[in-house]
Amino acid sequence: MSRVSVLVRILLAGSEGKTASAGWVDADEGCSGYGGMSRQERFELDCDYRRHLHQNLLPRYWDALVARYTLDPAERGQCIKGLARVVASHAHPHFKFYAVLTWAEPQRLGIDGKRSTGVLNTDIYDMNRWDDNRGTPERTRRHWRAKISETLHELLNEAIAAAERLLEEQELFSQEAA
Repeated sequence: MSRVSVLVRILLAGSEGKTASAGWVDADEGCSGYGGMSRQERFELDCDYRRHLHQNLLPRYWDALVARYTLDPAERGQCIKGLARVVASHAHPHFKFYAVLTWAEPQRLGIDGKRSTGVLNTDIYDMNRWDDNRGTPERTRRHWRAKISETLHELLNEAIAAAERLLEEQELFSQEAA
């Protein structure tokens, strides 16, 4: 598994009951990582790593990782709100919130409600609704959305790098390779 896949598996450890979480844990089953630990022992260790990341990452890094990669709607919602507060933009708060929300949950192909339980309604992706009837020109709104998305992608990359450093300090990746 790649380092990002391991990081996602650790972030999903709080969602163990979910099918996707079990899939991420099981995806590593064929590897010799964790020194032959059982699935339950691996899950418990992932929970410990998750707690370590939460305690030691900058809050904006934690928010970016959770908003983008986890399954728990309540936890993701809090992190999305946190990101909307810290992202610098000339956009008004209502617009920023929707830009962050749609970055965290990108639009997927398919019919509403048929793809997954965590899918947003298609109208949420309509940028015209984000302006809150302020009459901001479309060009400005597109610029705001692009800058917010660029900022969030940069923040996510920084968060992944910081999380990988923390996990390296815990010697996780050397255990994975063993």
